[in-house]
Amino acid sequence: MDIAKTTVLGNSGLGVFALATEKYSVVPFGVKEQTKKILIETLQTEMIQTTISNSVLVGTMAVGNSDTFFVPSNIGEKELKTLNELLGEKVEIVELNSKLTALGNLVVLNDKGAIISDMFEKNAQKQIQDVLNFEVTVGNLLGSPLVGSIIMSTNRGALVHPLLSEEEIKEISLIFKVKTDVCTINRGIPYPRVGILANSKGAVIGTDSTGPESMRIFEILLAP
Repeated sequence: MDIAKTTVLGNSGLGVFALATEKYSVVPFGVKEQTKKILIETLQTEMIQTTISNSVLVGTMAVGNSDTFFVPSNIGEKELKTLNELLGEKVEIVELNSKLTALGNLVVLNDKGAIISDMFEKNAQKQIQDVLNFEVTVGNLLGSPLVGSIIMSTNRGALVHPLLSEEEIKEISLIFKVKTDVCTINRGIPYPRVGILANSKGAVIGTDSTGPESMRIFEILLAP
């Protein structure tokens, strides 16, 4: 298990532009070969290159776990075809029936649990619950609907915004069934998902991250 640093499209906000699960990573077009090499070697996943809804903000627009990949309703036909061709046999690709499109900001999940924003319409909440084979928690954190930015979770650990209470951290730990702690990324940014791509095999973080931030991320996401 390893931790590495890189940028995506010259930016340390890796989770804005890309996403990673246990089985696959999704990145936009234009990512440097060296970055792709780092991601593949560290996370040990298949890599898919695409836009989502004509945007390079792949990690903002889509979200997934090992079994399910949620995409917004305004995804392009060609993009959906690409995903189905490259991922469809292994992963269920779900077009979420919602007017909300920045799914990466509004959903956080691993293979054991999920928290979704209470901004989602009832039909979208039901659709997510029907697709996933575990309980889905609906709510907000710190008075914000952006639960997908406030929490970053893998199957080994979860990192959360430093202002969450001990009680909230314990609840998050129970939902995702992993150890959970606070952290910052990229020199003090309090939204963990924005700067981290990780699974149970490794973590890749933004190059702006400090030594103490790297140590905290390794300790929670990767240490035995």
